[in-house]
Amino acid sequence: MARYDVFLSYSRVDTERVAPLRDALRQLGYRVFLDTQSIDPGEQWKQRLERSIQASRTLVLCWSQNTRGSEYITFEYSRAEALHRRVLPWLLDKTPLPAMLEIQGVTASDAVQAAALLKPALGMPLAHRRKLQGAFAVVAAILVGFAAWYFLKPPPPPPPWKFWGQVTDRNTTKPIPNVTVQVFDQNGAPEKSTTTDAQGDFELYLPPPQPPSIHVLFRKDGYAPEQPLFAAAGKFWNMDMAACSKTNPC
Repeated sequence: MARYDVFLSYSRVDTERVAPLRDALRQLGYRVFLDTQSIDPGEQWKQRLERSIQASRTLVLCWSQNTRGSEYITFEYSRAEALHRRVLPWLLDKTPLPAMLEIQGVTASDAVQAAALLKPALGMPLAHRRKLQGAFAVVAAILVGFAAWYFLKPPPPPPPWKFWGQVTDRNTTKPIPNVTVQVFDQNGAPEKSTTTDAQGDFELYLPPPQPPSIHVLFRKDGYAPEQPLFAAAGKFWNMDMAACSKTNPC
């Protein structure tokens, strides 16, 4: 069943006075139940009215001498009270409200003014609430999705680590450029290589995890070949190489 903001309870005799209030409330965005437009001929009126009151957030009681003593009207506001729906009286004349309704009524005779006075008590229209709920639902879904992505995403891989140092001449202590620096993996296969620059410096970025030491070979034409050695990882490494000579043939 459709949901309503307002159930208008009124006497058919007051239809011409109540219709402008219905229109004014609809102009403010409220969904209004009006029995002359909403109940089909042949329906059991008490059951339909009770369902409609249950489907409404509030009941606006358009009270006048014509509604006093009406079985329909008494049933409507009594059921609204029993269902814990808010009852908001609009006083069409000076007829006193029923004793059970201990509430201040709106006395403005103009329907548009009465609708404006009822608006604070009626609160936000259902249509606006649904839009707001939809917006909150979208934001909540985004936040849940982000949280799920953040907490369930695989952790980023650790960054590569650096092996760096300098190669110098054993006799002159001068830096040696263009020395090939070859690193081997745990199985003895070449993994990565580089060459020293003009200052004899080199650096290699190797995949994690960083081991305590690595297997590395330094070689350059005109220098005695070196055997692969184990160099400590994680700190600057200085390598000195001996140039080929008569006393140090290559």
